[in-house]
Amino acid sequence: MSAERGAGARHSSLERLVASILRTAASGNRAVLRAWRRPREDLMHVARRDYVRHVRKHLGYNQLLEMIALAEPVWPGFNERRLSAQPLRKFGKMAEHLAENLDVHLQARRYEGPEGMALRGFYVEPQRSDLKRPLIFVNTAHHPGAVSTTFCHEIGHHLTAGFFAHAPKPVQFFFDAAYASHLDQPAELAADAMCAIAGYPHPIAAEIFSAPRDWALVAKVDKLPDDVFNRVLCHITGRYGLDLASTIPIVQRLNYLAGMVHYAKLRWALLEEYDL
Repeated sequence: MSAERGAGARHSSLERLVASILRTAASGNRAVLRAWRRPREDLMHVARRDYVRHVRKHLGYNQLLEMIALAEPVWPGFNERRLSAQPLRKFGKMAEHLAENLDVHLQARRYEGPEGMALRGFYVEPQRSDLKRPLIFVNTAHHPGAVSTTFCHEIGHHLTAGFFAHAPKPVQFFFDAAYASHLDQPAELAADAMCAIAGYPHPIAAEIFSAPRDWALVAKVDKLPDDVFNRVLCHITGRYGLDLASTIPIVQRLNYLAGMVHYAKLRWALLEEYDL
């Protein structure tokens, strides 16, 4: 199935399901959508949380090793080297190839408007719907770097679905305003961990997060020192072309900043707690 074109008549039931889910996203998640209009609060909430505590509670060392092993066939060199950054014009073919190899349906479309831009993507488990295969939707109205992150997040859901089979959800939405809530949701935190590792493989993470260690008995990652934050900002700008000082609308810019802080702190926490 093409990532950029419609699925065609033979996938009309799939198209109807996607449309139904998008209507649900716009009408059934009002609290999240209201939060999306208050991005500063979400950003500050993410900035203050101790990420090590949540990693220790929800993601075990062996579980993370298994996640990395599952990702290796999808992204060779996962957690060892930089993954190739794809421009949006090439994203369709790249994402379609991965989706076919992983045996999932893929829908990648522009979904705009004030509420549409709040939605980054979603993952539907087949046993909770009429689908024969899992469904991944990615909103391509976002910046290409954000689109790639969303796709990685949804692939993370697919690869780790068996870890959380005891509590399946019919649809797992990825909203811009949801970063803080992901810390208390194991399935979402696992998907985010895949993104964090993909964005900061171990050699790069060790270099970026090389701040003086507080040799307390318990590791802690509750804020990014200025020097670390600046290295993260340079990495994101240089690698993904996401310039937070650009003409991106202010609400969207703040949400991208919240995501940048969230994934950076999560990656640092994985490095501090498990040296991964």
